Amino acid sequence: MHRAIINLGRLLFRYRTVIAVPFFILLVIFSRPGYINIIPYFIIFTGSIIRFWAAGYIGKKARATNFSTGCRIVNAPYRYLKHPLYVGNFFLVLGVVLLFNPGIWFGVLVMVVFLFVYTLIIMSESNYLKDLPETKAHFELVNCRGEISTIIVVIVVLLIHYLVVKNILT
Repeated sequence: MHRAIINLGRLLFRYRTVIAVPFFILLVIFSRPGYINIIPYFIIFTGSIIRFWAAGYIGKKARATNFSTGCRIVNAPYRYLKHPLYVGNFFLVLGVVLLFNPGIWFGVLVMVVFLFVYTLIIMSESNYLKDLPETKAHFELVNCRGEISTIIVVIVVLLIHYLVVKNILT
């Protein structure tokens, strides 16, 4: 794999949480609240559950700003998905985009940028993981502590959506 792609993926990994902020602000600006639809909430819930399940196996390494694990987990969600945390993130982003209901062009743009950024991160992370030994991890609830920040972000997003719907923010 080309070194520049690997390095770009590592850089994007380091700043993955910050990258989302300007897109979320634009999502709020371009939002078109409509009728209440349960589907975005279901998608957000699904993403949260996938992240919680994966985090129970990987723990705080998932919150690092650099690749830092010493092994590849090969059981539980990692048996079915190579990157279950990123799959959870995909569902979270998709659900939030649908919730805020921007114009189709902006919704598609957000999803394309997400897929591009995370494809580069996955390529870089896969390169890092390829030579590491495999291990079977055990689910530990204590490993899910880092997901508290995900829950807080989801709650803030839902609160902002409520404020947009009530025309308090827009």
